[in-house]
Amino acid sequence: MNKGQSLHRLGVGIGAVLVIVLALILIMSEAEVDTVMQASPIQHAYDVTSNSSRKVDPSREVLKVDDLAPSLAGTHHGVQLRSHDQKFIVTASLKDLFDYYLSAAGEDSLEKIQDRVAQALAKQLRGEPLAQGLEIWGNYLAYKSALVQFDQQFPTHTPRPDKLKHLQLLQQRQLALIALQDQILGANTAAILFAFDRQLDNYTLAKAELLASNLTEEQVQQRLINLSAQLPIATVESLGRNEQQKQLMLINKNEFLTEQQKYHLRANQVGAAAASRLQKLDQQRLLWQQRISDFIQQKEQLSDANLAAEEYQVSLDKLYNQHFTPEEQLRARAVSAHRE
Repeated sequence: MNKGQSLHRLGVGIGAVLVIVLALILIMSEAEVDTVMQASPIQHAYDVTSNSSRKVDPSREVLKVDDLAPSLAGTHHGVQLRSHDQKFIVTASLKDLFDYYLSAAGEDSLEKIQDRVAQALAKQLRGEPLAQGLEIWGNYLAYKSALVQFDQQFPTHTPRPDKLKHLQLLQQRQLALIALQDQILGANTAAILFAFDRQLDNYTLAKAELLASNLTEEQVQQRLINLSAQLPIATVESLGRNEQQKQLMLINKNEFLTEQQKYHLRANQVGAAAASRLQKLDQQRLLWQQRISDFIQQKEQLSDANLAAEEYQVSLDKLYNQHFTPEEQLRARAVSAHRE
């Protein structure tokens, strides 16, 4: 397995993480829920701040490996693209390619990421298949951007209702997420790109339904065994990786660990190279949190100034421009709104 494949194994299933984490609320303690809900460094890396797409210039030189973001140095997405009769063949691995480059969102501007994805597509595709691939890429960015509003409509931080009500909320959220994917990417393309995520989510919801039922413990355990037996091998392996992700979150949450202790614990889970990348993301996240805190403080001062609505909005926009790049502002606005 090459380094690029290892990176994918660490990040696979990220699209399904929110639903999985929500369902785990039914079987975890309050402290564990708080741990899982804490955003991990990997999740931060997938923030997208625009839904715009760019046309690729086929004559433009493809970026060299040295030009990749530091966290991706020495890795490769490992995705092979195919076409037939001038038609792009969409596979689930296309999402892996997109997410590979998006994982550097904390290091690169969105414009650079757009260029790199466009050039990665142009390296393997030509003509109409390339245009189709670029269209899907643009739609995927639009979907990632729409998730910001979606998460506000279906928040993960909600009061804990009874198990049955909670399960209904999870099911509603999953149906709404599928509808959003179908709307932006088209039903056929979305079904391919998110097939694995949806399968994993369906399993998690079925498991949550069993745990919320009135069955005896013995009946529940037997049905859980039957449910797991129906899963493909790839899904079973992914469940193990989700457990690994949970362990990484627990390490990240532990405030009593030193930086070196966190590194060693992470290295035991995902290897030295990935542990080093996570350590860098820790530093980036701390810096980001400090910037957000400084901004919130100045925003509160602005709110206390009793300005007219129009003057306040102009001043607020100016404040965003002072603290954040255009690529960072949508994420900053979402975080700021969440803290209010």
